[in-house]
Order: sequence, then structure tokens, then C-alpha cells
Amino acid sequence: MNETDLQNTLLSLIQNLLDAREETEGEDDDIALADIARDMVSEAEGLAHADTFDGAQLLTSNKGLVLRMGDGSEFQISIVQSR
Repeated sequence: MNETDLQNTLLSLIQNLLDAREETEGEDDDIALADIARDMVSEAEGLAHADTFDGAQLLTSNKGLVLRMGDGSEFQISIVQSR
């Protein structure tokens, strides 16, 4: 996995969460929610482990996530509040 793949995967996961929220606010269609859950599982297929910067014991005061993929690649995602 590379940076672009991870970016697209995370965007898709967030979009699926938004779809699920809309579904639960709407008719609460269990079949549609199950489809969304399957899509999310499929999108995160390469993810092997996730942790916070603190949990991974990174020496930083920043907030963020460390994602380890099944292929051995690792990504760090910093979280910065802009407003």
C-alpha cells in the first residue's frame, strides 16, 4: 500500500460512515446497513493494526494514529485541528 491508496481507503471509510449515519436517520434499513458494513470491512482489508501515537510510544506531543498494514508498510497520520 502507498500513500495514495491509504488516502483513498480512509476517504472511502469515512464516506461509508456518513452513508451509515444517513441510513440510520432514514428508514433504518438493516440490509443497507449490512451492505455498508461489508464495504467498510472490504476497504480496510489491508489493515493489520492501528494505534494512537501515545499507544505506539512515539516521542511526540502530537495527536495521531499509526497504521500497520499486512504487507509490512506503516503509516503515521497526524491530527491537527485547524479551527
